[in-house]
Amino acid sequence: MLIALVLDQDENILPIIDGTIIRIYDTESENYRDYSNPALNMKEGRRGAVLSFVQEKGATVFASPPKTFCEISYAKAQENNIQFCPLSEIIRFDIFRKLLKNRKTSIENDLPAHEIVPS
Repeated sequence: MLIALVLDQDENILPIIDGTIIRIYDTESENYRDYSNPALNMKEGRRGAVLSFVQEKGATVFASPPKTFCEISYAKAQENNIQFCPLSEIIRFDIFRKLLKNRKTSIENDLPAHEIVPS
């Protein structure tokens, strides 16, 4: 499974438009590839651009701290069968990796409504 994450330079997992790095993490091989966040150079449609980018890279799950998606990008993610790995707070990638490996986090089809920001 390929999971998309948005990170800062310290490898904290952030909401979709806040980080500088897009990481595509392969849970089977435990390898990953980093890309520059395409939202950094945009003024509008930033979440949608990131979502399209990670889908092009084959990601089917998005690590989602609160306020990762707006109403429009969340609807687009659901239409495209993206699943979510909800995070209750911002955590580092190494912690996320351990949680995933120890099955202490889940993959969901929906996010809680209070975590979606207005468009």
